[in-house]
Amino acid sequence: MELMIKGANEKVKKMDEQQNNLKDFVVKELEKLKNMLKQLAECYQLMRGGETDLGAEIEEVRALYRKEMLQRKLLYNQLQELRGNIRVFCRIKPDKSSCLTVSDESISLVNVHGKKMEFEFDKIYDQKVSQSDIFENTKPIITSAVDGYNVCIIAYGQTGSGKTFTMMGPEKDPGVNLRAVQELFSVAKTREKVTFKITAQMLEVYNEQIKDLLRDPKDPKPVDIIIRIMGKTVKIENAVETEITAPDDVKKMIKRGDVNRHTAQTKMNTNSSRSHLLLKINVEITDKVTGGRTVGSLTLVDLAGSEKIAKSGAEGQTLIEAAAINKSLSSLGQVFSALRSKSVHVPYRNSKLTQLLQPSLGGDAKACIFVNCSPLDNNSSETLSTLEFGQNARQVELGKAGQNIVAGPGKPPGAEAGPGKPPAAGAGPGKPPAAGAGPGKPPAAKK
Repeated sequence: MELMIKGANEKVKKMDEQQNNLKDFVVKELEKLKNMLKQLAECYQLMRGGETDLGAEIEEVRALYRKEMLQRKLLYNQLQELRGNIRVFCRIKPDKSSCLTVSDESISLVNVHGKKMEFEFDKIYDQKVSQSDIFENTKPIITSAVDGYNVCIIAYGQTGSGKTFTMMGPEKDPGVNLRAVQELFSVAKTREKVTFKITAQMLEVYNEQIKDLLRDPKDPKPVDIIIRIMGKTVKIENAVETEITAPDDVKKMIKRGDVNRHTAQTKMNTNSSRSHLLLKINVEITDKVTGGRTVGSLTLVDLAGSEKIAKSGAEGQTLIEAAAINKSLSSLGQVFSALRSKSVHVPYRNSKLTQLLQPSLGGDAKACIFVNCSPLDNNSSETLSTLEFGQNARQVELGKAGQNIVAGPGKPPGAEAGPGKPPAAGAGPGKPPAAGAGPGKPPAAKK
């Protein structure tokens, strides 16, 4: 065991070295690119109005720019692939007593049979960690959404374990949701030669129905939310989609939608979420130089907590809600089990939650899962289930992530493809079939 741990530590150190080398290289290449464009602008200003034709020089610089941009994206995504397309973090809720034993590499507890159970995660956050520390290791995959990838961040755990605090957080110390949007704008604004458009939807899955949290609850017209899976994208029809021009817009939107979310008081939580919350952000980037366009998405998920009815004291409507919550969480676990075993059939259609998450877990996306744990002795069985879920998810291999690229003006689809380009969605062994595929039914047409 000591040799295994030593070998694992050496691998982690080597990966960190590779990561730092790649970061340094990317920074240097971007600096070279900026200087090159600056020189072009100065040259053009000096010679404008003269007889010299700068067309060939400009076209040459444009070609170099395309090459640099492609190389930067390949390097960055190579860096992410070294760390895995699905990462699982464990966060422990602060409390005076604890049934957990925590180290830098692992977390353990003793089950009802007296056996010590040990689990390893990409990162374990103890009870003293801050919201900014939590986000630090999540930040890198946010850049991938700007580059045209599907990215998903999920908080999982029993009711009262701190999922909503991790994702939403208080106004003065926000969680992952607001920090992720701030990072999106920060990354997009550093790219001088692109235009970007960011839109958002806020939904909840309540009793196996999708509710639009941005729609006025007093609106007398009933609206059915329809899910359409098209290749690597999910279209949510009849749901309000708001354009976001600044992080403050998201703050107002979340505040507005949170008022409409279903919550209730239970014995385990005074403000228990009775639904799964999804904040879906779409990022469309258009390159001013090449005309190429990428469409990425960032799905932020605050799952309702799993709960034992005997502990939560749920009855009446809350009992119905608890049954629906546990059923959908069970369906999510089945999806991860199927992905881990590379099953031909992945049961995405078993719940509305897994249907909405299919593009984010369907084999060519990037995902991050927070498993939130309560350290209390009387919650040890639920904590064990949470840790087992996280361990199961960590063993899933999503495969190489693929960009959602739209060809530039005058280019046929796929014109950007080249050496080292990720394969098209649906390609590769162990890939789950496209939504809607089945016996006697052809796979969905690729976009």
